[in-house]
Amino acid sequence: MHGAIRNRLEDLLQHGRVTAGQEVNNHLASCGECSAELGVMESQSKLLGLLRSPELIDPAPGFYARVLQRIDEQASRVSAWAALACSPVLTRIAYVTLTLALVLGGYVITSEARDGDLTGRPTMLAHVDAPVTGDAVQQRQAVLENFATH
Repeated sequence: MHGAIRNRLEDLLQHGRVTAGQEVNNHLASCGECSAELGVMESQSKLLGLLRSPELIDPAPGFYARVLQRIDEQASRVSAWAALACSPVLTRIAYVTLTLALVLGGYVITSEARDGDLTGRPTMLAHVDAPVTGDAVQQRQAVLENFATH
């Protein structure tokens, strides 16, 4: 029974208890839960009715004129940076720069891939380690040569 009454609460609020029917009125009189829910809905309806009052909808006289005046004032105070940022010349320069960056990036990637540097395999140089023998000067020279070739 509660479901049928709760489904009809909005109609009851809109048309009043007189048109609800004897069955609904009897249930609301005996069921505290449904009557409490109806009371909450009535209070919310009254609060929403306050939002529709003409005092809240219609602005004060001169409101629109003040808004338009402030818009004009702010539009006249546009900074030089904002004017440059919105200019079509800077937009074209940005597009050309991005296109150039993409072209150069593509060139670098394809040239590196062609050389084998992007394959993930280290490039091996053909070299022979210098033997570390002899006196201190020769040993030092051999170590430096080995470091240089690796």
